[in-house]
Amino acid sequence: MIKIRSAAKNDCRIRKNIAQIYVRSITLTIAVFLLTATIVLGPTSTLQQQQQQVLAQEPSEPGSVLKLSRANVPIDIPLLKGYENGNEIYFIATDVSDEKTASVVTNMTGFEVNHAPILAQTPETARAQTYAFTNGIAGDGPFGFQVPVVNGKPGDEGYSPLQQINLVAWNDDATPRELTSIEEITAAEQSGELSINQTDIIANQQAIQWQNGSLMVREDANSINDDTPYMGGQVLNIDTENMIVTMVAHRGWGPDGKTIYYIVTDATPEMPANMMGVSHVPLEEQLIGTPVAPGLLQFTSGINGSGPMGFQAGIGESAPGDQNYSPMWFISFIEWNDPSQARVLETVSDIAAMQQAGLITVTPAMEGKHVVNCPFFDADTVFEHKSQQFGQQVV
Repeated sequence: MIKIRSAAKNDCRIRKNIAQIYVRSITLTIAVFLLTATIVLGPTSTLQQQQQQVLAQEPSEPGSVLKLSRANVPIDIPLLKGYENGNEIYFIATDVSDEKTASVVTNMTGFEVNHAPILAQTPETARAQTYAFTNGIAGDGPFGFQVPVVNGKPGDEGYSPLQQINLVAWNDDATPRELTSIEEITAAEQSGELSINQTDIIANQQAIQWQNGSLMVREDANSINDDTPYMGGQVLNIDTENMIVTMVAHRGWGPDGKTIYYIVTDATPEMPANMMGVSHVPLEEQLIGTPVAPGLLQFTSGINGSGPMGFQAGIGESAPGDQNYSPMWFISFIEWNDPSQARVLETVSDIAAMQQAGLITVTPAMEGKHVVNCPFFDADTVFEHKSQQFGQQVV
């Protein structure tokens, strides 16, 4: 069993490490720029001096490197359309608490939607509401009728990607029409035109583009590779005409060491959300301490590699197919007490063993308030939907 220390004693040191990693990434970028300028423009004493100064700032610590192949893969995910307050909103659906509903959405989109039964335990205060029509006007909704209506978008106080499904049915004597807001649905219910059945089903439906906003689109969409940093966005392209969003799928490990990939769509608190270029969702803090937010452990020291902090890839405490799988992860940091003793860890049991041996310290990230929405996918799903238009073209 993994033991997580309180954040108070170690969080300052972890925050310092994050800042150092961030500065180091920028330093490397500047170094590459100066080196390129030297090659193109020819050597000059000024450029050489600047280059040497920048490279001198980059620490040259000895140690091992573990860079996973195909660590960042561009993946095409089907977009779904809905309405929010009378405006169009585009979202994806990656996880559902009900197995039958997960199958319905999988068949509708052609993209495997995870069955995540633990999402049914989402606290009521952390849920948003979505309204799906089971009859009425024909359309592109999950039941073949009009598209769903949701009660919020990123930036709104009540927005959450964890949405409780309400089934809307027009009564026999009503004249169905397209409704585009919660207010219109409520008014139609009060006038006796339709009925609403609130289910216990929770779906992870993350907003990608909405009125006057969207997730950040990366500027280096055509050059995604194994060394691409997490900063600067998770989206490569949003195509509402063909109903596809292309995102970066990051490689990591499940609890048993099996390869998984994950995307990032939203997070709390605001600082890491902004750094990753995803939506800040304050309601996700309410998931902390519940079964809906299992642990995702990332490394802040040790072997350099393909993980988000510049070290080895992280490890999740569950994976799709597990009863306790959830896409909502409570983030903790692993720090090697003596980095010279670092080695590759691949499983949850590896972490527990190193912790018991006193070699690592596990600390909640961001004062124990860091939750990230990272749906997991298996490698087959990722490469079946690998984008042929963006990023590196590696088989």
